[in-house]
Amino acid sequence: MPSTVGTEPDLAAIIQAYNDVTERLKHSHEALAREVCRLREELQSKNKELQRRERLASLGEMAAGVAHEIRNPLGGIGLYASLLERDLTDRPRQLVLVRKMSAGISNLESIVGDILAFAGDAEPDPQPVSAGKILQHALEQTVPKAETADIAIEIDPRLLSVELFCDAAQITRATVNLILNALEAIDGSGRVWIGRDDRDVDKGLLRIVVEDTGRGIAPELLNRIFDPFFTRKDSGTGLGLAIVHRIAEANGGSVSAGNRPGRGAVFVLSVPLAGYGNKTDIVGEPE
Repeated sequence: MPSTVGTEPDLAAIIQAYNDVTERLKHSHEALAREVCRLREELQSKNKELQRRERLASLGEMAAGVAHEIRNPLGGIGLYASLLERDLTDRPRQLVLVRKMSAGISNLESIVGDILAFAGDAEPDPQPVSAGKILQHALEQTVPKAETADIAIEIDPRLLSVELFCDAAQITRATVNLILNALEAIDGSGRVWIGRDDRDVDKGLLRIVVEDTGRGIAPELLNRIFDPFFTRKDSGTGLGLAIVHRIAEANGGSVSAGNRPGRGAVFVLSVPLAGYGNKTDIVGEPE
């Protein structure tokens, strides 16, 4: 008769090993399912972004064609209005009307300029530049409006010494647009804060944060805030933030929008830092 000594312990060990393997397979399957779900969502997001870019490119081409068609006759109208204004210096009533016409023409020229800026290739010429210099130029264009509206613009001093690698003129324009957007979002007196966020420094990006004490952004509008011609204001083209988005991407960065925990909106403009895989380190090298 064969011995059964050790059979039960061996069977228990086999069952335990089977259970352990089954449990590990279950965890692996769940982890794999989560990863597949994440990748599917990421792919869906990338496809949506690709489709959005294709739509924006088509819209940009159409808008550029319309803007060029408008710009040519508009220049002639502006010339005739300036000549008429010069000839009516002795007729105050008529002069007021002509000056209103000239103001309207200037407004149209500004709109055409925004359309062309959005529709253009936005091909950057990246160079090393200090964030302080960009902010200085941006403030020169926005402080007068802020002072008129009794709004304080404050800057994190840590930003001033940061060296960026970007097209200075384009990033200045993007910064100006973000500050103007913040100023227009504030009713009455308030504050605009331009700060620094280092969370993406290891990726070679500096996050420039623009916060305001305005009314904030309605949650249902967050996905549309950078769409061209979308605006909540009674005036304007709705291209200011779309231009920021286009400039940010052209310079290898990004822009995002959200709401502050208290009250107001927050925009984050990510800009490449100097010295992270770009050509800043060859400046001044001996031949």
